[in-house]
Amino acid sequence: MEKKKIAFIEMETHSALLEQWYLLLKEMTAVDFRFFVHDKVNAKLSSIPEDKITVVKTVSEMNCNDFDVIVVNTLHRNFEQYSKVFQQKPTLCLVHNLNFSLFFKSINRHNFWADKEQCIYYLKLYLLEKVGQKRKTILQATRFGVLSQSLLDEVKSKGSFAEKTELVSMNYCHSHSFPISEVIDIVMPGNVSNKRKDVAMLLSVLPKLKPKSRLHFTFLGKPENDSVLQQLEHLKHVCDANVTITHYYRFIPWEEYSEVIAKAHLLLCPVKSQTSFYWVDEFYGKTKVSGSEADCIYNGKIGLFPTSYPKMDWHNLYYESERGLTSVLNTLSKEQLENEYQKLQPYLEKYTFEKVKNQLEQQLIALTASK
Repeated sequence: MEKKKIAFIEMETHSALLEQWYLLLKEMTAVDFRFFVHDKVNAKLSSIPEDKITVVKTVSEMNCNDFDVIVVNTLHRNFEQYSKVFQQKPTLCLVHNLNFSLFFKSINRHNFWADKEQCIYYLKLYLLEKVGQKRKTILQATRFGVLSQSLLDEVKSKGSFAEKTELVSMNYCHSHSFPISEVIDIVMPGNVSNKRKDVAMLLSVLPKLKPKSRLHFTFLGKPENDSVLQQLEHLKHVCDANVTITHYYRFIPWEEYSEVIAKAHLLLCPVKSQTSFYWVDEFYGKTKVSGSEADCIYNGKIGLFPTSYPKMDWHNLYYESERGLTSVLNTLSKEQLENEYQKLQPYLEKYTFEKVKNQLEQQLIALTASK
């Protein structure tokens, strides 16, 4: 049987998601594939071979006629270029921000102050590129894809786009281990940013801890600004003797990122319940998925989430407040964690590479018959 040819487009931001696509695609027997990426995206890729990548400045440079299916990994700008793609081939467009990209909610003016550092950039998008009016171009796509069941449930509750939306489950368990280190390694994955995580709360909690176990915290992401960086540096000198801190200054390549998480006993995920995208309100676990979900499943790790984040299909620990988080961290022990990891077994069996890969391959092949 002739292989189906699939093109993946990423001109904006989700380079780590492309790496995850590649690891699944390269084991599929019924598809051939190529990634079309902007140079700024290509600079962040580390595991995808060069012969699978074509660097382009604009989407219009690619020839859609060479492919059976197009997957748009991110779509937040340059909508007129994608309109031609949608008209030519069956397309699956991933939706990362439901309120902005699918429900077409209006700007919340209160977000101006929260995103004041990007004010000029956002004004350019709305006034010059007119992203507010043009974002409805996404409706021309054949199918919409969301990355978690909770987002799919939200789409179904609205009704309007349910028939065109499907769950694109890319999360599989790549590895699973409980480190033997006597020090409990706790990793906070992703950028150290108050926009998406309650970093301010965490920076307040850590100096107050008096843990019974030795805890090593790693902030596995680039600090959002110099102020946060300085606060991380300060933490190293004011925490209890049983608490040590490691942080980074830069973007972390995907392979190094995964290596650090593999050594963790616990992933700390202080995800905020509300954030925004292009000044439009978004809600984590409801209209926007946190990358921490993928970090937990891919690496076979238990996460520590706030109770405000909808429970994902995985075994995690939860805290309700700053006091609750303090209590969890102060009383944490390796014995407790070992007992919690035993509860992961049913999920490890569900999220095997083969099961996830086969389901995704069937979805991509089915898309070829959509038009």
